[in-house]
Amino acid sequence: MTVGPEEPFDLDGFYSLVSIDEWKRIIGDALHYHFGYFRGSEDLETGLRQTVKNFYPYIVPGSRILDVGCGWGGPGKMLIAERDCRVTGVTCSTAQADYCRGLGLKVLRHDLDRDTEAIPGEYDLIFSLEMISHVRNKFEHLRRLRANAPRLILSESCAADGYRGERATYGGSIMLCTVSELICDMEKAGWQIKVMRNRRFESLRTIALWKRNLDRVYGDREPPGQLSYLRGLVNEALKSPVAWCHSFPLIDIVAEKK
Repeated sequence: MTVGPEEPFDLDGFYSLVSIDEWKRIIGDALHYHFGYFRGSEDLETGLRQTVKNFYPYIVPGSRILDVGCGWGGPGKMLIAERDCRVTGVTCSTAQADYCRGLGLKVLRHDLDRDTEAIPGEYDLIFSLEMISHVRNKFEHLRRLRANAPRLILSESCAADGYRGERATYGGSIMLCTVSELICDMEKAGWQIKVMRNRRFESLRTIALWKRNLDRVYGDREPPGQLSYLRGLVNEALKSPVAWCHSFPLIDIVAEKK
């Protein structure tokens, strides 16, 4: 089924079809489903954890954090254990919510496209890794988040300004915006960007490590569900890694309410 650029996508089904055990074999036991940050030849887990640690200077210990797009709880568990934060996760996936609750994490199930009301609760900080690309109306989502906290930490894969390729990707679950569009939406929504950087090149090793695990587990077989799209992304990126990095910057932002 083709989903239009403004139509909500069934992210619950998309993120709930593949078993937890299969995900762990590809992305690791802590289930961090985001790009890592690598200074050299670190292993996958180290790089994934470093992505979260990069934001520690902007996270006051003991903060109340709303983790929007919490996945299977990898970053949230780090923020609890290493920054003594009180974390509430948000996911649209029934499977992810059930898994996180089984770990003792507090999680709200909320579809950010279909549920037009704001996420309940007041927090010190919103933390959101590589999630907003799944949201069709990014401006409205960013506007609603202002009711939750005065500070926003955001990381997102974007299309480069001037990119002329397909915006809908990853099985139609992602609708890419350009870097300039993301900045514009944030500013219009009432956020002032304090820190911004592109860490795509530091993230690139993630692709090679995902490929190694996919090839080890599946060989020539097609991976199930969303993992097949992950392999497609990996294979496409590795055709020309430098060009891919330039086409799809990975933008980290720290912003505050105006």
